Amino acid sequence: MRRFRVLLTLVVVMLPGIMVSWGSPGAVAQEASPAASPVALSPLLQQWVDGVTAGDGEAIAALYTDDAVHEDVPAGMVVQGPEEIAALVSGTVTQFEDVRYEVLAAHETDDLGILEYRFSATDLESGRPISLRGAYIFEIEGDRIRRSADYYDVAGIMAQLGMLDMGEEMAEATPAP
Repeated sequence: MRRFRVLLTLVVVMLPGIMVSWGSPGAVAQEASPAASPVALSPLLQQWVDGVTAGDGEAIAALYTDDAVHEDVPAGMVVQGPEEIAALVSGTVTQFEDVRYEVLAAHETDDLGILEYRFSATDLESGRPISLRGAYIFEIEGDRIRRSADYYDVAGIMAQLGMLDMGEEMAEATPAP
């Protein structure tokens, strides 16, 4: 269970992972909806994406308020404050290689930001490629993030890692080890 929680934590925080070019061999990903908007990020969310892409927990933590909260909704994990957020980001980088992150769409107002993303990587423990789509929701206070929450498909990750049998159709779409 600990391995699964660490995996989920990494996916949550490192979804924007260490940006390299898109395309993990053998990974199967959902396609973006044709109605997705062009990606145009505010300076705050662009700094967040850049920090996560670099795996720089301290840079990301600097974007959060002192009482900030980050929630990994599927894993049921909550971290509070910039120090815990920085530790989470910095501590999860080593779980994957060939990490790719792509912002598919962004929607923002003065106090809310939503990023739709595609994440792919190779899980170091299993050697299997994974690919998924998800969404981050940011509550923004002034020029800082007060709260962030990440939503993604846990069953899809588990199936790609061979931890969940989702039937013949999914087996055909999931890369072999």
